[in-house]
Amino acid sequence: MANKIWKWFLQGIALVAPVVLTIALLVWLGSWSERTVGQLIKVIIPQGWYFEGLGLLAGIGATLAIGLAANFFLVRWVVRIFEQILDRIPLVKSLFQAFKDIARLLSSNSDEHLGQVVAVDFEDTRLVGFVMQQDARLPGEFMDEVERVAVYLPMSYQLGGYTVHVKRDRITPLDVSTDQAMRAVLTGGALESRQ
Repeated sequence: MANKIWKWFLQGIALVAPVVLTIALLVWLGSWSERTVGQLIKVIIPQGWYFEGLGLLAGIGATLAIGLAANFFLVRWVVRIFEQILDRIPLVKSLFQAFKDIARLLSSNSDEHLGQVVAVDFEDTRLVGFVMQQDARLPGEFMDEVERVAVYLPMSYQLGGYTVHVKRDRITPLDVSTDQAMRAVLTGGALESRQ
């Protein structure tokens, strides 16, 4: 009986945890925005005009305005100069590029950045990956007469992975969406096609 209760408890955690963690993250972001942006607004607007939630609304509005401004040439030029400065600072460069890549991946359709979902065969092992380059060339003077494909293999339970250059006959295209495949790999779950 104790094993059954423990199993139900774990099933309850598995069901509730993603929802609770998502809501907690949204609440934390909202309260952080309210505290930080709200303090700035209180200084700018006349006393008595501020109401609870104005900092959050201003934070959302500022984020939308920045997203809109990113389409203008002058803003892109300034950001490019700022990025070039950050690219010259050794440790900052690595962190900045990692955050930039993650933000780019999350801010757009993953199909634009992750290629065709494929299975890659290594002897008796099969891994799920994403084609990043059809005609893969290693940097430098390395010459290979075999046609290779660059495939990104994400690792479970973390942000990271490997890019491998494999022979074309080692990959098998899979008929699943990139989101579904990435979710299956990152959670270590089974890859199932959803109809």
